[in-house]
Amino acid sequence: MSKINIEKLANSGALRTKKYIPGKSKQEVERELGLQDIVKLASNENPHGSSPFAGEALKGLAGKVNIYPDKVSTDLRRKLAELTGCGEAEISVGNGADGVIFNLGMAVIDQGDEVIIPEVTFPVYETITQIMRGKVVYSMVRELRIELPDILARITPKTKVIFLCNPNNPTGDALPPQELTAFFHQVPEEVLIVLDEAYIDFTDKSLNPGSIEIFKGGLNNLFIIRTLSKAYGLAGIRVGYGIGATELVSLVNQVKPPFDVSLIAEVAGQAALADTAFMQATLTDSIKEKNYFYRELDKLKLKYVRSHTNFVLIDTGFDASDIFNRLLSRGVIVRPAKSYNLPTCIRVTLGRHEENIRFFQALEDALKGGI
Repeated sequence: MSKINIEKLANSGALRTKKYIPGKSKQEVERELGLQDIVKLASNENPHGSSPFAGEALKGLAGKVNIYPDKVSTDLRRKLAELTGCGEAEISVGNGADGVIFNLGMAVIDQGDEVIIPEVTFPVYETITQIMRGKVVYSMVRELRIELPDILARITPKTKVIFLCNPNNPTGDALPPQELTAFFHQVPEEVLIVLDEAYIDFTDKSLNPGSIEIFKGGLNNLFIIRTLSKAYGLAGIRVGYGIGATELVSLVNQVKPPFDVSLIAEVAGQAALADTAFMQATLTDSIKEKNYFYRELDKLKLKYVRSHTNFVLIDTGFDASDIFNRLLSRGVIVRPAKSYNLPTCIRVTLGRHEENIRFFQALEDALKGGI
């Protein structure tokens, strides 16, 4: 049998995409290195698990999983509407924030459309643009902060979408609200601004731009993306949502897979949204652990970004792959940031306090050299 000619078969946009490399799992490290006591601080997961409300809600699904879910997740969208103050018709849900990004991209990006993406940010924006055969236009990131004036300077008549991650992944930096608001009103109305707020729950109130209120105030070319994976601890279940103009949301719902949010995800999501105590405990602990990180990093005289997320970007001063492997040999998984064009940086998720202590013990050894 002859070998398939994938170049001839494939969508030409798909061939241009870069493979997404997720953080290593504990199971992978166990298989590869034979280690048992492993700390995973690579994927920005909630170290405290998920809401017990979600666990209880899932127990009631026995005997129901043979039935397709509601294709537009009516009950979940109703809960999200109550939470955000938006109309149900202004909310689209998806298989995590990634799913919402893909659904939106399929709905609006056409061949040849220009899509502006900061040169250091979440890679899925580039992936969906390439798949849809749009043209990626990279904007500058200066001193690890997105340059809004540079984005404005790159807008042309062909610009269709601007992707902004705020706070940004992988840097953890949050843009000043006044600058962001001014930027929104300088972007032409025909250009869609996609504001990915996956980490907004962790952001200090003084740096929260109040994007939903801005949208409700009439900024119809703003589409906001949020997720239940981080602060709500549902990364394994996959629930994300987008907020936008009714006509745009209707188009997104028209093209997205009809059952991309499972019954399990819808039920767990509704329950998690109701557990404000779990959410607040997660946010309180993240503040405490970030301060611990800063103290320890200052002792090591390492550069880092003060984070408004549940992770910290650290410049080790060494090749990130080397540091990653040294930490891995000590049973600590982090995320090297070389794929984000940050060759000496690692991104480290805030873990439980004992896990964070273990990380710094391993990091101090790793910086001295040797596996």
